[in-house]
Amino acid sequence: MQKTTVIIILLFSASFGFCQILDITQPLFTDEPFFNQNFIKQNNVKSITGSISSKKVRDIIRSKGLDYYYEFNKNGTLKIQLSSHLSSGIKDSTAVNYSYNDKGLLAVKRKNDSYGYFSYNYKYNENENIVLQTYCRDENKFNSKKTFELKKQYIISTDSFSYKKYDETQTKKYYYNGYKKVFKEQTNYYNEYGYLTEEYTKFIIGNNKKKFTYEYDEQGRLSKKHKYTSIAEGSKTTEVYSYDEIGNVLDIKTFDNDRHTSTKQFLYDSKTMLLTAQIIQDIETEFLRIVQYRYEFFGEETQLQFTDTLK
Repeated sequence: MQKTTVIIILLFSASFGFCQILDITQPLFTDEPFFNQNFIKQNNVKSITGSISSKKVRDIIRSKGLDYYYEFNKNGTLKIQLSSHLSSGIKDSTAVNYSYNDKGLLAVKRKNDSYGYFSYNYKYNENENIVLQTYCRDENKFNSKKTFELKKQYIISTDSFSYKKYDETQTKKYYYNGYKKVFKEQTNYYNEYGYLTEEYTKFIIGNNKKKFTYEYDEQGRLSKKHKYTSIAEGSKTTEVYSYDEIGNVLDIKTFDNDRHTSTKQFLYDSKTMLLTAQIIQDIETEFLRIVQYRYEFFGEETQLQFTDTLK
């Protein structure tokens, strides 16, 4: 019988410590792999489960009965993530499965929707840039969201990409549709130290444009990310990052046209170096969304769990 070791930590007094578990260069908590592969591998992390709760103003913390689940391969790559949600009052889950090529690059990202499974399949050039992306509908041999084996695949559409490097400060990516016609261009700009400072994207037809700009602190860490969704209208969303003295991200503040809208705070345990909780606060309503994490490790029967004792 498995033994479970429960470590009780006060959610809002959890101490910050060295934790490389999040890869800040990737979009955090999306359907893309965003965990630090080396950290996961070196610490033999097999799975992470995040339990969701919430807190309104002048109310207690209430469990939502919903979870996030992340499972890893032994080399530290993300194998599957599951997220539960309520659909018409019934608990359901969304699954994302990942497969990798011989070089460890993402080859297949497979998700489910109300109709079944669909996937994005990737091929790369010698510089490890994606040159082909194929969208497919997939049939699962099993009636399961956690276990998938391809029964049959239907190719729906294919997009291709090419790249051009002008010099050390500018590169361009071309997007081609199924007719082999360019429909979008993305230009990347870099400073003299090789840091990405701007991504400028425009559609060939319609002239729709968007832009991301990046700022860095004195240690080369991302400090601000500005997103311009409508350059003509001047609308801007800014994310401001702060770190502890070791380089772990502590919080991300989001501003819409300079109005502070939300804050994501990350809590770490100084003893285990693991992420214990994530707190998302809506600034206007002060509503808190809390995710607390527990861990399972390869080769061990012990599950490390962080629970909240606040009432």
